[in-house]
Parts: sequence; structure tokens; C-alpha cells
Amino acid sequence: MESFDRDILDRANQYALGRGIRLEDRLGFGKDGTVWSTSRATAVKVFRAAEPYQRELAAYCRLAEHGVRVLCGHHVPELHDVDGERLVLEMTTVRRPFLLDFASARLDESPDFGDDVLSQWQEEKHEQFGKDWPRVEIILAALRRFGIHLLDINPGNISFLDPRQEADG
Repeated sequence: MESFDRDILDRANQYALGRGIRLEDRLGFGKDGTVWSTSRATAVKVFRAAEPYQRELAAYCRLAEHGVRVLCGHHVPELHDVDGERLVLEMTTVRRPFLLDFASARLDESPDFGDDVLSQWQEEKHEQFGKDWPRVEIILAALRRFGIHLLDINPGNISFLDPRQEADG
């Protein structure tokens, strides 16, 4: 285990101990941090750096200001607790379909990309999401109405119902 990962785990354990909770399963990890489920049915995300922590916190606060718990049919986690010293956000867990991971979101600041870069990005995202891409574009437009510009998207943070559930539901 890298020292950076050890640092994240140490801060996660300190946070949990201070709140009287247990970390349970690791739900995910990436360039910005690691997420665990907890004994109080929440998720704890520990960030590697302050900037993505602040961006994600700001996005969740913006959504909370507007009472957004579901956006375009996608469940959005709600903040439960924060620890700025340890760069930890604790939030509710959500079920599919969901929208999460705002560590790369920009508030009130649209990205300044040229048309060619934006076109290439859209092409890559269309390939990633396939038939769901038009629905993703609607979600992104809805976020922009709240001043949230989200570019780091993938099927892991904008999920849809499992096709079997859609057929049953």
C-alpha cells in the first residue's frame, strides 16, 4: 500500500473513530480519493487534496440549497457531515439510478475549451454511455441550471437502472 493510500486510510479511521462509527466496505476509489460505507448506512469519502474536496463540498451545498435530492430521476447523495481538516465528506448512500462524484465540478464557471476539444470530449462520452448519452446530456444541462459544470463523467458516477430492472419496472 502506498503512503498516500495509508494517509487516506488513517484519516478515514480518525474520522470514523471521532464519530463513533465503523468503516465497512470500500465502495470505490480513484484519482480524487476513496469511499467507504459506514456502520450508520452512510458513505465516507476521503480526498487526496483540498481542491477536489472543496469542489465536491461546494457542489453538494449548492444542490442542498435548492433542495435537490433527485435530478432527472437520478438520486443525489446528501451531505451528512464534513471534516475539513481531514478532507472528509460523509453523505447518504444512494441507489440506482444515481448521480455522484462532483470532485471535478466547477461552480458558476464553465470550462473554456475550444470547439475541437469539446467535440472530442462529447464523442468519447457518447461512446462510453452509448444509448444513454442523450439522457446524460439532459442531466448535465440540469446541473448547469444550478451553476454546476460537470465534465468528469463516466458510467460509474452517472448510473442508470440495470436494463433488467427497467424491463421489470
